[in-house]
Amino acid sequence: MKKNIRIGVIGCGTVGSCFIKHFNQKKRLFKNRTGIDFSLVKVSDRNAGKKKLFPSLYTPVIEEITSGKDVDIVVELIGGVEPAYTFIKNAIRSGKSVVTANKALLSEKSVELFALAEKHNVHLGFEASVASAIPIIKSLRESLVGNNISRLMAILNGTTNYILTQMSIHGGNFSQALEKAQKSGYAEADPTLDIEGLDTAHKLSILSALAFNKPVSWRKIFSEGIKKVDTLDIKFAGDFGYRVKLLAIAKRQGSKVELRVHPTFLPQNHMLSGVEDVYNAVYIEGDMSGKSLMYGEGAGGNAAASGAIGDVIDIGKKLAAGNNMRLPLTYENKKLSVVPIKDISTRYYFRFTVPDKPGVLAKITDVLGRNGISIASVIQKEESKDFAVPVVILTHTAKEKDVQKSLREIGRLSIVKFPTVLIRVEE
Repeated sequence: MKKNIRIGVIGCGTVGSCFIKHFNQKKRLFKNRTGIDFSLVKVSDRNAGKKKLFPSLYTPVIEEITSGKDVDIVVELIGGVEPAYTFIKNAIRSGKSVVTANKALLSEKSVELFALAEKHNVHLGFEASVASAIPIIKSLRESLVGNNISRLMAILNGTTNYILTQMSIHGGNFSQALEKAQKSGYAEADPTLDIEGLDTAHKLSILSALAFNKPVSWRKIFSEGIKKVDTLDIKFAGDFGYRVKLLAIAKRQGSKVELRVHPTFLPQNHMLSGVEDVYNAVYIEGDMSGKSLMYGEGAGGNAAASGAIGDVIDIGKKLAAGNNMRLPLTYENKKLSVVPIKDISTRYYFRFTVPDKPGVLAKITDVLGRNGISIASVIQKEESKDFAVPVVILTHTAKEKDVQKSLREIGRLSIVKFPTVLIRVEE
């Protein structure tokens, strides 16, 4: 039995620094719990200034980590597709097992990387790539493997959840909430990936591959961000008994699966509705497990480092025992097709901005009715006949393509003063 597992880390940013700090502090804990000596032998970062932080470990030569004989597990924590993809491929080809937190890379290259890991008889761990400290990857691959999963809904981005929470509690607009998130360190200087829903789409791509054995590139997942959500919409959501969340949604019905990311009205009593601030949660419906929720910190250096360390210890135990059994992710469920967004059916919330005059609501409902869209509830604010006011409608289940056709027709009416707000509803 191998008694010493040697680790090399690429990337010493927020997550990498937390990983290194905790790994060095807890070596005795790892030894007590596993009987194995885990040692951090090399670290590298494109910023040569990091050498001052880790003088005895730092190397500017990445190949010393990806190809060096004194490294057993390579931990990639730099993010992005390249050069991370090249580094990981080189490590695998050199017989190194790899741990990564790189959701952008895995959402595009997981099939290729798992096939390569299988070919070279090494392990690839990626728990920290989705929801960080929540062990959702291990749960889907192992604990829930006996389930046919019919539905998965998740809050997977702490930045957007924090922004929506701030708008809900304090009533500020989107720009104010985003500024607060940036000042608090919860949002990047360029928050595009988060607020446009793309980060969540990366993560949904990974989860759906595990849940349905159908790898789908994040680029094929319908994604809509939260920039158009106004405090008015959050207020009206409360009037109807809902909360607004940016959700990753995956639903399977027979041979078809829906994959989408967008702001969503959720009932206030739904398990996901109470998930606030930077926390993440994943809601799953399985034929055996029933309804379950996994909840925890999904953002920040410590949370991501926790997931990565878990993978290192898990893989290290297998290497120490000479256990080469791997869980592949190289197959595809060819019978399963992704439903185009135009063909989904759900309920909808609309907010129209129109003059407070007789007959306005009738013109809107006439268009909706002609397109087969049934109205469940209406709120019409009477404020001033001299200014435009919101008219809010909640529909029964309708098809997306009929909804979009209706909104195009309504948008051409002279009574509509601003673009209509649409938010989908999940029960």
